[in-house]
Amino acid sequence: MEQDADGRLLVVADASFLINFLAIDRMDILSRLPKFRVHLVNHVRAEIRYESQRSRLQAAMEAGGVIEIEITDPGEILLYDELRKFLGDGESASLAVAVSRRWVIAADEKGRFRRELFSRLGEDYLLDTLGALVTAIRADVITVAHAEALRTQLQEHRFQLDPTPFDQLLRES
Repeated sequence: MEQDADGRLLVVADASFLINFLAIDRMDILSRLPKFRVHLVNHVRAEIRYESQRSRLQAAMEAGGVIEIEITDPGEILLYDELRKFLGDGESASLAVAVSRRWVIAADEKGRFRRELFSRLGEDYLLDTLGALVTAIRADVITVAHAEALRTQLQEHRFQLDPTPFDQLLRES
């Protein structure tokens, strides 16, 4: 897994992941994770449809919490084209970056996307919303009680996290 100069793992985020933090207006959590440096491909940015979420994403980018990148390497472009045959635009772009650069990918997609990720990189390269929240608890960015409140907020936005209580998840992992 690739790291930046200060040792943080490089992460490319898919819209499925970002939208969760945008919907609850908590992009600050991602920027405060000491283990990760979050990026998004311009294709993903184009998938953020709601104005309020676009504004929050813009603010996070201006604050340096998320960095926008583009696919420019010919190998990445070829992989992107291959993946576009069966995945969406943002998913294909994010996965092409993750595979080509050996970056972690932040996504909550299931099905074909996840199978492609696991076969090309392995399960260790996936960071989902639940994993980001557990990491945030461990890094003292948020408390267990706060994470449980965020779980409720995510449910209000139609995103269901694993129902296992966060204190139990912390003991198990």
